[in-house]
Amino acid sequence: MFYLEFPQNILGYIAFRIYNKNNEQSYYKYKDACITHIPGRWGAISLSRFIFADDVYFKSEMIKHEYGHTLQSKKLLILYLPVIGLPSLIWNRLFKGYRLRNKKSYYSFYTESWANSLGGFEEKVNQYKEGSKN
Repeated sequence: MFYLEFPQNILGYIAFRIYNKNNEQSYYKYKDACITHIPGRWGAISLSRFIFADDVYFKSEMIKHEYGHTLQSKKLLILYLPVIGLPSLIWNRLFKGYRLRNKKSYYSFYTESWANSLGGFEEKVNQYKEGSKN
């Protein structure tokens, strides 16, 4: 199945190699995923078995949510990026104002609630500030 996740695996692998080219970045394994720390405060992103996380999310419970995206990738295979990746990115980047005005949780969107469910992450009120997620 690894090859049927080719688009997200190749993107994840290239990013992993770039950020870990001299083993200077820290990373660890979580189940069958590799979690790489990228400094700053920008959130996290999952590309199949490659998860990239900022200072806040790197060693937090939020990794369960990101691992949920890894499991979505395993289920949807080549459809992951158009069905989950792109809509999630759009929801994150373009709908912040809408979420704030309508008091919608970031995790109410289908891509995010499903990732929470698969990864075993339970959203806590105000646990993570709006806008700091990927």
